[in-house]
Amino acid sequence: MTPITVLPTASSINLYSRVAYLAQYQPAKIAIETPKEQITYAALDETARRIATLLRQAGVAPGDIVGVRLRDTPQHVAALFAVMRVGGAVLPLDWRGTRAEFDRIVGQFRPKAFLGDDASALAWAPTFIDVAASAEASADNEAVVEPPDGALAYTLTSGTTGQPKAMIATHDQTYARCMTRALEGMCEPGDRYMTTLPLAYLAGREHALNPLIIGATLVMFPTMFSPRELVDFVNARAITVFNLSPNMSRRLLGIAGAAGDLLMPKVRTMISTTGKLDPHERVLLRQHLVPRVIDYYGNSGAGPIAIMSREEDATEPTAAGRVALGVEVQIFDDDGGPLPDGEVGAIRIRGRAITTNMAGADEVRGEGLRDGWYYPGDLGKFDDRGVLHLMGRNADLIKRGGLMIHAQEVERAIREHPDVIDVAVVGVASRDLGQEVVAFMEVRNPIDPKEMSRQLRGKLAPYKVPTRYETIDGLPRNPAGKVVKAKLTG
Repeated sequence: MTPITVLPTASSINLYSRVAYLAQYQPAKIAIETPKEQITYAALDETARRIATLLRQAGVAPGDIVGVRLRDTPQHVAALFAVMRVGGAVLPLDWRGTRAEFDRIVGQFRPKAFLGDDASALAWAPTFIDVAASAEASADNEAVVEPPDGALAYTLTSGTTGQPKAMIATHDQTYARCMTRALEGMCEPGDRYMTTLPLAYLAGREHALNPLIIGATLVMFPTMFSPRELVDFVNARAITVFNLSPNMSRRLLGIAGAAGDLLMPKVRTMISTTGKLDPHERVLLRQHLVPRVIDYYGNSGAGPIAIMSREEDATEPTAAGRVALGVEVQIFDDDGGPLPDGEVGAIRIRGRAITTNMAGADEVRGEGLRDGWYYPGDLGKFDDRGVLHLMGRNADLIKRGGLMIHAQEVERAIREHPDVIDVAVVGVASRDLGQEVVAFMEVRNPIDPKEMSRQLRGKLAPYKVPTRYETIDGLPRNPAGKVVKAKLTG
């Protein structure tokens, strides 16, 4: 149904070269802004070259893996470009992580060196490089190096054994994802583009690189904030585009005023990422927060897959949008054969932006790389207009008495209740039925479970209605904002 559209990318890109180019031709333009400082493109390039000097002195060679454990600062962004300059591959480490997590990652991927801003946290690490030393280093003037396998970054996820695994993104693939976002109107050279996501994770990293690659201004906002702080900052700093996770979008709606009285009227576009919004939430965001919302479906192996930017595409709760430029999506059956429009099956994808290499532990259920396709572990279908619909994840299917329940469908119905902030639906073991449906809810005001079930029976088949509701102060999330359902069932 959906053909491949090939982006005009070069065959051997090193994305550092783009920053060097912009430092030459728009040196005084602000590249990165924070609540406390402004860094020009010339200064960003200078810092990256100084860190590159430290990397070369540590013996980092083309193709080496470099661990990056830095807080979310402009220096972190400069460090990413420094690793690119010397031909290394970034292994992102969350600075909030534990020693045991670092040990597992180091033991598996064996980085050549570590860049950090907290010497005490990585004193045990082999070849630790304190980025503070870059202030005294000379700027690297050696030739920019092409990585031998094109690798730019390892994006860490978890396998079924709990061991880390990584999706490997190349410079070409990252560039293709950036161009897709630009062509879809998510980022323009004149934008003041604000990101709220941690750089140690794919969405945060790529949403930070994107404006810098096209020559815009990246505005970095602290990853921990209150809704009112974000609104005030956006309005005071003339932000034109910003990204937000769905859970924070829902919290912003909690301070919304009357319909038509926008909290951030001068914003050109708000981008929802790291998860999908429900249709009624997109409507409320446009009515109360910003003039335009782009909601897209993507993952760690692909970047944007399908993009919801037109209201007419959002007619059904399952709609994910139209397939992104440069991506081919196919729906297939249990035998691997393609399915016609309207039929639900597993999703596989390929294209210039899609990861073609993984490293580390075993595959999660239904996910992996096979025969030139990436299998993200999601279920979906196409409608007759070419809109992709998400029907759930293989791992999120709940089997109750022989009947299959998609957790996302139940979650969407529960979120329509005005007192529900967010919800996660999981299957828990049942001796009689195999699994029962349980809903864990964050709420604004107490909710009567019987009343909730009564309302849901008007929206869902009886077997899909949860048998138990648990109210909790906050759903367990990773730093990127995604709910970790294993902590609810374990």
